Amino acid sequence: MLKLTLTSLALLFLLQSQPSRLDTRQAVAYFIEDGKGVPGYRDSDRELAVFALDAWSRESQAHLKFTEARTRDAALIRFRWISPAEGLFGETQRISVDGKPGAIVNVMPLVSVQGEPLAGAATRDMLLRDTVVYLTCVHELGHAIGLSHTSRFEDIMYYFGFGGNILDYFMRYRSKLNSRSDIPKFSGLSVSDVQVLRTIYKN
Repeated sequence: MLKLTLTSLALLFLLQSQPSRLDTRQAVAYFIEDGKGVPGYRDSDRELAVFALDAWSRESQAHLKFTEARTRDAALIRFRWISPAEGLFGETQRISVDGKPGAIVNVMPLVSVQGEPLAGAATRDMLLRDTVVYLTCVHELGHAIGLSHTSRFEDIMYYFGFGGNILDYFMRYRSKLNSRSDIPKFSGLSVSDVQVLRTIYKN
């Protein structure tokens, strides 16, 4: 099994390739793959990915809209659930679909291997576990729609390579939740994240 340390956790949000603005002349098609068989995956994780899509659309003031594609190949944004054996926590891969920029959003749902103290806390607290998966979806989707990493700890686009307490980072969001149904109420984006988003998608 992959041995994980706090240093390796800094790779949770890896540096991405140069982001691109999505074509928003029509709703952006997305597809969420079935994660059956992927370690740590839960059927309800699909809903967390949808929450992440809704969060970016809402914070863009609906300038960025998403619609579910019937097939993977028809989608510009493709969510894929990955195992720790692939050596990834969250990563976004740039793709081109019929000449349009798109992305594969990879999310690793097995929070129990993400190093202490986060792993233990998330194992004991399912809302913290869902927080980690949700915010990873939000972060990687941010790359998919054109945002880059930042060095501001309050940002969803923050890169852990700059340091900071990882458990505190996720607990900041977890503390807002009384139940899973509260997740759609809080995007997880900072004021700065929203400003960048609205600059990119202002029309």
